[in-house]
Amino acid sequence: MSTPARVPGVVWVKREWKFRTNPFPATGMARIGGTDDRENGLLYEPDVHAEELREAIEKFVLGMAFSGLKFGYLWSAGVSRNDSDARGFGKSVFMQHLVGRINADFGVDVYREAGLDSADAAEVPICSLFTSFDTAHVRSLGAALFAAVEYAVKFRSDGTAPLAKRLRDRLAEQIGDPDVKALTKAVADTHRALRGRTLGPPDDKLIVALCDEDSGAAADYLTKISPISRSRNGAVHMATFLIFAAAAGMKHVLLCCDQLEDLASSTTAKAKRELEVERFRDVIVETLPMADMLTLIATMHPRASLTMKHAWALADLPSFDLTPSNRFSTLELPPLRDATQAAQLLKPYLAAATKEGAQREDDLLPFTAEAVDSLFERSTRKPRDVLRKAHIVLVAASGLNLKSITSSDVENILGMPGQRMASDQDEIPGTLDWSRG
Repeated sequence: MSTPARVPGVVWVKREWKFRTNPFPATGMARIGGTDDRENGLLYEPDVHAEELREAIEKFVLGMAFSGLKFGYLWSAGVSRNDSDARGFGKSVFMQHLVGRINADFGVDVYREAGLDSADAAEVPICSLFTSFDTAHVRSLGAALFAAVEYAVKFRSDGTAPLAKRLRDRLAEQIGDPDVKALTKAVADTHRALRGRTLGPPDDKLIVALCDEDSGAAADYLTKISPISRSRNGAVHMATFLIFAAAAGMKHVLLCCDQLEDLASSTTAKAKRELEVERFRDVIVETLPMADMLTLIATMHPRASLTMKHAWALADLPSFDLTPSNRFSTLELPPLRDATQAAQLLKPYLAAATKEGAQREDDLLPFTAEAVDSLFERSTRKPRDVLRKAHIVLVAASGLNLKSITSSDVENILGMPGQRMASDQDEIPGTLDWSRG
C-alpha cells in the first residue's frame, strides 16, 4: 500500500485541522488597532490575568474615581530578578482589555465587579483612552495625547461605535436635543465653567466635528492635522476632548499609556527626555481640565526604569518603583504560572482560526494536553514566547502532516527545556491605526 503524498503545510492546516490560517502570531508583538486579530490583542483571554485585572480595577479605576490617583504604573519585572529583558508579558493587551471593559458601559461593570452598587456606579461615570509612544512617530507627550484622541474617535471593536460617537449620543440624550448647535453650546458651557489654569481656548473645529451627526467628521478632521501640529498641539486636542467628555457626564478619564519606555530610548536625547517628562507634570497635573479629569497609567519595566528615574524624580512626579510604599499605584504582571494558564492563552486563538461549521472534539486540538505541557516547559513563561513557539510548532507539524501534536513532537521541534529558539525583540514601532471596522 503506497504512502499518501505529503501535502504543503498550509494545505494541511486548512484540510486536516480545519483552520483558516495558522492560529498563532508570528511575532507576538501587540499592534493595537491592527486588522490581524492574532496580533491586535482582541483574542486576549482575561482569565489568564484574572487576579491582576481585579487588582487593576481596585488600584487604578477605583483609585482614579474615588481616591484621586493621578499616576499608576503597570510593570513587568521579568521572570526572575536577574532577567534583563522584562518584555512580552502582555501589558499592551491587558491595558486594551481594561479600556474596553470601562468604555462598554462607562465604568458600571467594573464598579460592580469591585463591589460597588448601582448608585455608586451612576455617581461617577468614567471612560478610558489608549495611547502609545514609539521611536518612529510618537516621541512627545503632545503626540501621545493626540493619538489618544484618535483612539476615542476611530477605534471600534465587535461592531460597537467609537467612544466619541457614544459620548455624542449620551450628550444628546442628556440635553434632549441632537442638533449640532445645541451640542456645541453644551460643550462651550462646560468650558466656560472651568476656573483655573488652562492651555488656552479649545479647538472649536474639533468640538463641532465631535458633535456632528456624522461620526466620521471628527476622524476626517484629525486625519488632516500635520505631524508637527499633532506634537505641538496634542495637549490642546486632549483638553478639547476632555471638555466634550465632561459635557457628556464623564467625571474621570483613565489614559492607558503603552511603551513609555520609548522615551528612554537611546535615540532620545537626555535633555528632550527631561523636557517631555516635565510636560507630564505641567500638562497632566497642573493644567485644567487634565488636572481634574485625567489619570495616567503607564507601562514600565526595569531597563526603562533605570533610564527614566532621574527625569521622573526631577519633575517631582509620583515614584514608579515597585516598593511596598507604592503598592497602591503599581501593579506587576507575573509570568505564566503553569501549563493550565498557557492552555487558557492558546484556546481563543485556536477557536478564532477554526473554519465556520467545523467540529472540534477538543478546544486544544491539534495539541494534546501533554503537548501544551511541553510547550510551556520550553518557553520563557512569557505569553509572547508561548504564542511564538506555538506558531513555530504549528508550522513544523503541518509541514510534517501530523494528525495531532504530541509532547514528543514539541520536543523534536523545539528541543529540550531551556533551549531558547529566539529572544524577545522590541515592540514594532509605527503609527497607531485605530480605524478597526
